[in-house]
Amino acid sequence: MSDVLDALDKLDVDWTNLPETHRTTREILAELAADRRTLRTMIDRVRETPSLLALCERHRLLDKIVVHDAPNGVRLRVHISTKEHRDRPHDHRFSFTSRILTGAYRHTRHELVGELDESVPWHVQDDVDAVLSEAKAVPRFVTRQTAGSTYSLHHTEVHTTFTTPDTVSLFLRGPSEKDRSLITERETGRLWWRYGADKERQDRRARKQMQPAEFEELVGRLHRLDVI
Repeated sequence: MSDVLDALDKLDVDWTNLPETHRTTREILAELAADRRTLRTMIDRVRETPSLLALCERHRLLDKIVVHDAPNGVRLRVHISTKEHRDRPHDHRFSFTSRILTGAYRHTRHELVGELDESVPWHVQDDVDAVLSEAKAVPRFVTRQTAGSTYSLHHTEVHTTFTTPDTVSLFLRGPSEKDRSLITERETGRLWWRYGADKERQDRRARKQMQPAEFEELVGRLHRLDVI
């Protein structure tokens, strides 16, 4: 495990040059995906590391286990799909590389068409608070990602993932590039923001933070899926 942690701590790539970065991050994730014992050890380590457990989250569409938070802003997570699916085009505050371990999903890249109202208030951080927007996410490119697939996405790109049941992936993100990301809802034309923990509404932060019992349930699920 120490070799993986060392590689993440020393990862020095130019996230603005995503093709070049992808060649490096793809290899890191491929090695970890092939070493279930190390991945299991890293996930078990979260249980005894309060700072990591505090970063783990439960969301409507997926659960996130943070297995490493490096000083350089790089963070490695395990994503586990939920049973709920929504068509919600979004971007991220950071660029990232993802590798599918089990399951599959339809991955759609979008173009944001129309004017995005940057003045939408900070407190609009949930779908119940969402506001109508002239900006629309138009699908442009669709691929199917299956177990073993790896892709990278720049923080400016808007995309959606529609998962099959029990989809699990490794998610390696770079340092934050902006304060907030955008989420849109195709059916209603509404949008809202997502912020990092330091700028997130406290009520939202409390709702999504993973509890120890929920962490154990997800670890059990990863064992049943032979991911670890």
